[in-house]
Amino acid sequence: MRVISGAGEFELDVDHITTRDGKLVLVGTMGVWEADTEITAAEMAHLLRASLNTPVMGFLARLPLVLVQRRKAKN
Repeated sequence: MRVISGAGEFELDVDHITTRDGKLVLVGTMGVWEADTEITAAEMAHLLRASLNTPVMGFLARLPLVLVQRRKAKN
């Protein structure tokens, strides 16, 4: 995953996802730094509502095909 901002571009590698204090937490690294990304229930609801559009739905519809193709490529 890539984070693009005015400060530059950073790779965000998520190692695992957990919960902490009622928040969803993505644990991993951003560049050379350890990073925890916390998402509240309200933020997740907003993200899901913002995702209800044609381009995102098309991306999600293609996702199973991409996963199958990757699995076949590994074998």
